Amino acid sequence: MKRSGILAITLVGIIMSMVLVFPNVSKEFSDKNTNQNILDTKVRSAVKMIESGEGNPMEAIFALREVVEVDSNHRDAQFYLGQFSIMSGQWNKAIDRFKKVLRINSSDEYAIESLAIARFQKGEKNGAVEDLKNYLELFPNSSRDSELRTLLESYQGEIQSEVKEVQ
Repeated sequence: MKRSGILAITLVGIIMSMVLVFPNVSKEFSDKNTNQNILDTKVRSAVKMIESGEGNPMEAIFALREVVEVDSNHRDAQFYLGQFSIMSGQWNKAIDRFKKVLRINSSDEYAIESLAIARFQKGEKNGAVEDLKNYLELFPNSSRDSELRTLLESYQGEIQSEVKEVQ
C-alpha cells in the first residue's frame, strides 16, 4: 500500500509539472510560428513589390533587410537579397547572400546556381565552373540539366579563351 501511495503522489507530481510546463512550451512554439509567418509575409510582399514594379524598390529591400536582422537564417530573405544584388550588379553582396543560403541548406539548388552566376559575373570564373559542376553532381536529373551544362561549357570555353590570349 505504501508503495502504491508513493507512486500515486509521484505520478500526480509529474502530471502537475507537465501541466505547468507544456502550456508555456505550446505558447512559445505558437509565438515562434506566428513570428515566422510575419517574416514570411513580409518577404512575399517585398518580392511582389519588386517583381510587379509597383512601389519603391528600396522600400522592399529595406523590408528584406529587416527580416534578416530578425532572423539571419531566413532562407527566402537572404536568397532574394542575393537575387536583387545580381540585378543591380552588386556581385560581392550577391555572393555573400548565396553563401549564407548555402550555410542554411548546402544543397539549395537555386542558391548554388545563383552563386555560380554571381561569381562568373564578378570574374571568379573557375569558382563559377566548380559551382555548376557541384550543382550538376547534386542534381543529375534536374529539369534544367541541359541548360546548365550549356552554361558550364560556355564558362569553360571563356576560361580557355582567356588562357589562350595570355599565352
